Amino acid sequence: MKFSQISAGRDRSVALSTHGTAYGWGGIKLLGATLPPGYPGELCTTNATEIGHNRYAQTVPQVLNPGHPFSSAVDGYADVLAVAVSGQVVSCRPVVSQTGGAMHSKVVGLPTSPMQVASTESGAFALYADGTVWSWGLSASGQLGRLGDASVTVDFTAPALVNGLPPMKTLAAGHAHVVGLDINGKVWTWGANGAGQLGNGQLASTTIPGKIKLPARIVKVAAGDTHSFAIDGLGRVWGWGSNHLGQVGHTLDEKRAAKYFTTPQRIKTGFAVAHMDAGMFYSVASSTQGDVFAWGWNAMGQLGRDGVDFSVQPLQIKKLRNVSRVAAGLGHVLALNDAGVSAWGDNRSSACGVFPSISVQVQPHPVYFA
Repeated sequence: MKFSQISAGRDRSVALSTHGTAYGWGGIKLLGATLPPGYPGELCTTNATEIGHNRYAQTVPQVLNPGHPFSSAVDGYADVLAVAVSGQVVSCRPVVSQTGGAMHSKVVGLPTSPMQVASTESGAFALYADGTVWSWGLSASGQLGRLGDASVTVDFTAPALVNGLPPMKTLAAGHAHVVGLDINGKVWTWGANGAGQLGNGQLASTTIPGKIKLPARIVKVAAGDTHSFAIDGLGRVWGWGSNHLGQVGHTLDEKRAAKYFTTPQRIKTGFAVAHMDAGMFYSVASSTQGDVFAWGWNAMGQLGRDGVDFSVQPLQIKKLRNVSRVAAGLGHVLALNDAGVSAWGDNRSSACGVFPSISVQVQPHPVYFA
């Protein structure tokens, strides 16, 4: 089976096949499931003292949209956000029937057929071919890009345009901030900024998108929980935001000890970056040669090696080759190559497609699709 997209979220994983079939696994409730021996009761931990109270653990990828192909799908915090081939944007709840797929609802008030959808913890975004961006959800810390006080949480359930942006090419969403790339290779940011993740030299959140100063034309952007990246056409990387566990990386001017950066810093990777993503206090990238590297936090095996020590230096995950795309969740990682999807890191909800008794999947493990 061939896949065109992968997405890693808080405790779930999503993969979209080239035929438009979306699969989800991890923190998903499967209706009518017969539990194998040894599974937590009702696929759910009920001890409130445990991290991940009421966490579901579905090891086998489940079809989310039988008979209704998607053109795009991304995992969010509460749901899976997708675009149907009909053009309708839908919100898929992580409750799945083996015959009917995920329970889903249409997002009302949006234009049809966005090129991309993205999701922060409490906000959602749709990018269209004309470069316009629409947002909806909660505007905590100004992440929806709506005019108003960024310190006040406002419910903007109805979708509306994000103002003050030129035509945009792509979006990357962090925990509560957004990084956008316009059609001229310029980077724009808005939302939460407590760790400098907006890269504007400040620490104040903002509802107003602002252009970031970078010395080169940018071709790709990425966002972690509280840090951000920009990649130019030569595969060089600039990063900013929180860096207390080395998640921004080894800066060219040796500022490795800084806990955060409020402006973009040139990152020393040692390889040309083709694609990257970032999660909670860690980062992952694929090179133009198809190799995979990770750096930052490693408490849940995100760096693909034994131990829990973090690393400022990118560390190669040697078991992976010819990788075309990577996706970083809160604490787990997905990689896509011709062989399929591999996963590693936090597996307490089976987001790596492994039985949840293995809480940390240290090495990349293939995800098996029925």
